[in-house]
Amino acid sequence: MNIWNVMAIAIVTLLSTIRMKRYLILVLLSFSLVFCKKETEKGSIKIENKIETLEANSVEENNPEMPIGVFAYPINLTEIKNLEFLTTTSGVVPHSELESLCKQEKEGFYGFYHLINKDQKYRMMGLLTVYTTDKPENWKFNSKNESLYILELKTDDIKVWDSIAIGTDQSKLLDFIGTSFHYKKGSTLYAELGEYKSSFTISKDTISGIKIVKSCKEKSQ
Repeated sequence: MNIWNVMAIAIVTLLSTIRMKRYLILVLLSFSLVFCKKETEKGSIKIENKIETLEANSVEENNPEMPIGVFAYPINLTEIKNLEFLTTTSGVVPHSELESLCKQEKEGFYGFYHLINKDQKYRMMGLLTVYTTDKPENWKFNSKNESLYILELKTDDIKVWDSIAIGTDQSKLLDFIGTSFHYKKGSTLYAELGEYKSSFTISKDTISGIKIVKSCKEKSQ
């Protein structure tokens, strides 16, 4: 083998070695890029999941669901009757008006009170309708056997649910109603609050009239 052949073999070997190194470098670079991409994707997923969790928590904190049907009685009859400024006139609901009221299982009758503020020139505040199991001849103002069925208010002397009255802002009323069923038709906002169906007359974004009626499955005949 002459010197030219030896040189040719050496050159071919050297070129092969260089190509192999380049190939190895390219392979290593490819693995590195794939690994980095996967790590980046994992990091991105973790960050996105963290952001979604924070957003969900923020929504829950800023928009808590208000439980439905947890409203107590709109007023305490005993407390209302003990108001120092209150005076009333009363009577038995006529038979002709019973069709719109609930049918009762216990024997009794419907009575009403005109609510009057004697300290404000005997201003009419509203109308209270109750059902009592007393005998008509024994029915008295301090009766303990009454249930609230209808309450109509025209002045701010009495609050319902200890927070809502004539003059209350509509926004405060809506916050109070929360997620309970309600809708507005014309100038009246209707809501179902516990056992009572309520209607609030709205004037200039404030309550100007309140009517609360006990819900019932069957009307009186």
